[in-house]
Amino acid sequence: MDARRFLAMDTATEACSVAVSTADGVEEEFVVAANGHSQLLLPMIQRVLDRAGVTLADIEAIACGVGPGGFTGVRIGVSTAQALAMARGLPVYPVSSLQALAATVSQPQMLAALDARRGEVYAGVFCQDAQGIPQLQGAEKVCVPDAVDWPATGQWWGLGTGWQAYHAHWQGAGILGWSGDSFPRAEAVLRLAQARYQAGDRGISPVPLEPHYIRPSLPEEQQK
Repeated sequence: MDARRFLAMDTATEACSVAVSTADGVEEEFVVAANGHSQLLLPMIQRVLDRAGVTLADIEAIACGVGPGGFTGVRIGVSTAQALAMARGLPVYPVSSLQALAATVSQPQMLAALDARRGEVYAGVFCQDAQGIPQLQGAEKVCVPDAVDWPATGQWWGLGTGWQAYHAHWQGAGILGWSGDSFPRAEAVLRLAQARYQAGDRGISPVPLEPHYIRPSLPEEQQK
């Protein structure tokens, strides 16, 4: 099966990152900035393309972290990916930002958690398959830390900003350790999309691409 040149991005958290596949691997730019993703993203895309020696005309597919995460950040990434894909007539690969987070470490079993603010976390349990791809076990959820039902058996590695904020709630014999300063990265989004392409997934039209929020926004909740 032929290779495909991907442009990938993730803006679901405080981290903003862009990656493009090259003949030698992946070119990525990554920055942690609490605000300003809307100003950062397009210049980052151009710089990464320039360093890779390609233009948007060379891109064959776009991958995007679609959340869960910050509502504004997720919208910025999704709308940018959608606009670029529609302008070029390209397929898109929506990727869970929790799965992308899990793909940033080389551990067989991972407990991914992002701080969702308002005293909650976005959480997902992942196990690597035979190809080293983290696969979701059960469903992603948003809840208070004490309501997260991490597996009771096995050896697990925790990662994500949720661990930095709430690790005291999750002590257990099966937790090998945790890294609370880890974020989803565009390189991981790209790698997950490439694996799907190699498995025969040809992506989707950009038209139905949507954020994966899990929970409604505060204004939507107040309207209920």
